[in-house]
Amino acid sequence: MAGQATILIVDDERDLVDAYMRLLERAGHRCLGAFDASEAIQLIDAESPDLVITDLSLPDTSGIEVVRHIRSKSKDTPVIVMSGHNTPELNEAAHAAGASMSLLKPVSIAVLRRVIAEALAPKARA
Repeated sequence: MAGQATILIVDDERDLVDAYMRLLERAGHRCLGAFDASEAIQLIDAESPDLVITDLSLPDTSGIEVVRHIRSKSKDTPVIVMSGHNTPELNEAAHAAGASMSLLKPVSIAVLRRVIAEALAPKARA
């Protein structure tokens, strides 16, 4: 994971957000955490993150709304969605909203590192 990026992690599981933030900060990234869609949307507007990782199940609305909001601001910002209930319908809705990829939780550290590196790679953003 070369180069510093600003990464927004959105999940109502605070321990998961904290763990991902620590991991990514050790890799040199600047991390932001949000625990619901409203907070995520405020951070997207204020910070323009380089990458958004969001759970699909959030307390105030679906993570799909987070995907739609980031897409309204940027067509190029990679968005990774995660869900513990990965169904074809959820995947289809997330990708239709503009998600770059979807992952089934729990996500291993190795997989998380790989998908973040792929999402931030220059070819992925060209």
